[in-house]
Amino acid sequence: MNILIAGGTGHIGKKLQKSLLEKGHHLFILSRNPSEINSTPLFIQWDGVEVPQLPAEMDAVINLCGASIASDTWTEERKKILLDSRIQPTKALLHYIELQTRKPAVFLNASAVGIYGSRKFELLTENSKEGEGYLAELSQRWEEAAQNTLTRTVLLRTGIVLDNQSGALPEAIKTFPLGFGGYFGKGNQGFPWIHMDDEVGLIIHALENKEVEGFLNLVGPETVSYKTFIELASAIKSKLVLPAPEFVLQFVLGNRSDLLLSSQYVYPEKAVKTGYQFKYPTLKSALENLL
Repeated sequence: MNILIAGGTGHIGKKLQKSLLEKGHHLFILSRNPSEINSTPLFIQWDGVEVPQLPAEMDAVINLCGASIASDTWTEERKKILLDSRIQPTKALLHYIELQTRKPAVFLNASAVGIYGSRKFELLTENSKEGEGYLAELSQRWEEAAQNTLTRTVLLRTGIVLDNQSGALPEAIKTFPLGFGGYFGKGNQGFPWIHMDDEVGLIIHALENKEVEGFLNLVGPETVSYKTFIELASAIKSKLVLPAPEFVLQFVLGNRSDLLLSSQYVYPEKAVKTGYQFKYPTLKSALENLL
């Protein structure tokens, strides 16, 4: 297939590129960075607002664009960047699809489990209602921008992606060199994890499986708390487990503390029903591979 990917140079996008190339697909990567332009895959410069003319018809379009939620304080200026970096590329890609005589067979658009809001101990599936709060509102507006009837659309509600090179895991184990792992508050908030290999695997599953449409939770099938996550990681590396008051995290991260204090027990119901086989079905197996 000819596959157009926007946001293909992030840590998920790079792993996805590798897997798709290994499967023999032809990739066209929309990039803002001219230094990344080369021939395999083909990098095409764009501004995130309008898709330039492409050298071939596309069979699929994947949008992974979006500025990092965790990297900066959520000031009003930052919130605008977070919104624009999601909405503008999404609208641009839908406009590109609309203009094509032969439409791509599928449009995959990134989203996040943050759309469910903080739901304590409720088990959340693709049929659960949207939640409240800033992250829920941001994801709702993102998904609304991606809605279309032009082609099969899958909204990729990604959880916390575990990878040993970037993302949540290296941050969570920063205290390990000091001899301990820490969690905040009671630690009973849901931790919607997924191994990077299964993140990429589920995106490809959605790409190739015509049964998959609409919302898709990209999380592991075992629901666990944040405390369980820290306890498992600490046990694997023989570290102590220490709790810390919530106010410490709130002092350090401000309003971004919602990233670690909100509770989401999310289950990948549609992935299971459509036959996806998880490479790492338990958190323990995922952490043993990564640590």
